[in-house]
Amino acid sequence: MTDIQTEEKMMEVAKFYFLNSKFDEALEEFNNVLKVNPKNFEAYCSLGLIYENKKDYAKAKEMYTKTLEIDKENKVAKEHINKITGMENE
Repeated sequence: MTDIQTEEKMMEVAKFYFLNSKFDEALEEFNNVLKVNPKNFEAYCSLGLIYENKKDYAKAKEMYTKTLEIDKENKVAKEHINKITGMENE
């Protein structure tokens, strides 16, 4: 199996956990994806969503920032980073 196939399989597993609210398992799988491909912006963005769900806003913001470093126009990351920044300014 190639690294791309491995990465795709890992993303499928991570998304499955995420969609089934198994956030700790999803967190582990998305981090494993990043070990295979440190430029996977979808994994970073998903980690941001998980950390935000866990109310770890600093870590979420860090993940969204990493997403935007790779994919500058990522709408989800932009929206969520703005939401968190707005909460910090209240």
